Amino acid sequence: MNNTMVSLNARNTQFAYKLLMPAIILTFLVHIIPTIWGIYISFRKLNVYYIRNWTEAPFIGFANYSKALSSLQGVFWTSLGYTLIFVIASVLGCFILGILGAVLLNDNFRGRNIIRGILLVPYILPGVVSLTNLRFMLLQDWGIINSILLNIGLINEPISWLTGKMALVSIIIGNIWIRWPLWFITILASLQSIPGELYEAAKVDGASDWQGFRHITLPSISPTITVLTVLTALWSFNNFTVPFILTGGSPSKEANILSLNIWIRSFKNWDFGMGAAMSVVMMLIMLVLILTYLRLTKLEAE
Repeated sequence: MNNTMVSLNARNTQFAYKLLMPAIILTFLVHIIPTIWGIYISFRKLNVYYIRNWTEAPFIGFANYSKALSSLQGVFWTSLGYTLIFVIASVLGCFILGILGAVLLNDNFRGRNIIRGILLVPYILPGVVSLTNLRFMLLQDWGIINSILLNIGLINEPISWLTGKMALVSIIIGNIWIRWPLWFITILASLQSIPGELYEAAKVDGASDWQGFRHITLPSISPTITVLTVLTALWSFNNFTVPFILTGGSPSKEANILSLNIWIRSFKNWDFGMGAAMSVVMMLIMLVLILTYLRLTKLEAE
């Protein structure tokens, strides 16, 4: 009997590995090998002059890292600063809209399922479609946003949303637009798992709605908020699609976040070694976020 069970477990294990093998192979091809390649070229002076014969690119050690992390006219650190603003503002925006939408639509009223479905549209649609529509809406000359603001008298002249200082605001809005529905639907699911008896007992004890939200709702959904915060920060930190589509790949200084800066340095300036070094630094920062996420999820599981 024991031998039969051992044999069955061995067959199950082999079957499981066979199912996982395609994913493992794709992970190596799409992630592991390019990462190793990026680390390799970050130690070489790989630019437009050596692109045809990349094996002949001179080995320069940590020179690319030193140049990236030194002054370099403050480009790297300035870009990192704007990236952190982008990440923090995106998380706060998603947090506020997610909780507000979930709390309002957690009540039982007619038509709430229709409204829930409408609010999920930005998340269901491909990001490129949503962001392209938003880009047209934010155009200075004939965008609908400026038209509405002009008609109601809030502004006297069209705002240049996609250039200058407003470009950072625009990409933050774009990132929140495609991220916050996930917060909404996840927090809503957490709210529905809270027993109603807790609120009834709190009202019997004289607690107000705000006190019930503060002492019952927030502690109950805090694990969900923690995970969503780390994931959103991670997704926002390495986000390339939002700034690229909204700025057209030619961002102003304020919107030149780190991922876009790396792309410009690599594929516009043809300095692949420097771009790879900046990517490795960015990867290390993201690794800290990933370890934080794993640590938090482990604590929640315990």
